[in-house]
Amino acid sequence: MVHLRQGLSIVEVDDGKVVLDTRRGVYWHLNRTAITVVEELGRGRAFDDLIREIVRETGADEDRVRSDHLALLDELRRAKLIEGKLP
Repeated sequence: MVHLRQGLSIVEVDDGKVVLDTRRGVYWHLNRTAITVVEELGRGRAFDDLIREIVRETGADEDRVRSDHLALLDELRRAKLIEGKLP
C-alpha cells in the first residue's frame, strides 16, 4: 500500500496541502488531486479504481491520467514523501 512516510507534518492551505519534512528542513506543496491520490491509496483504494474515477469526473483521457499519476507517485517516491507499492 502506498502511504505518506512517517515523520512528515501536513498543513492544509487554500489550494491543497503542504507536506513538511522538519528533519530535513524542506517542504512540498501538493495540490488537491495529488494529496487525494496519496490519501486514497493510503486507505487501501485500488489505483485503477481511483484512475477511473478521475477520468469519469474530468473526462480526461484514461491513458494520460494513468501515466500522469504514475509519474506523480514516482516523483513523490524520489522525494521520499511516500513509501510502499501499488497493489
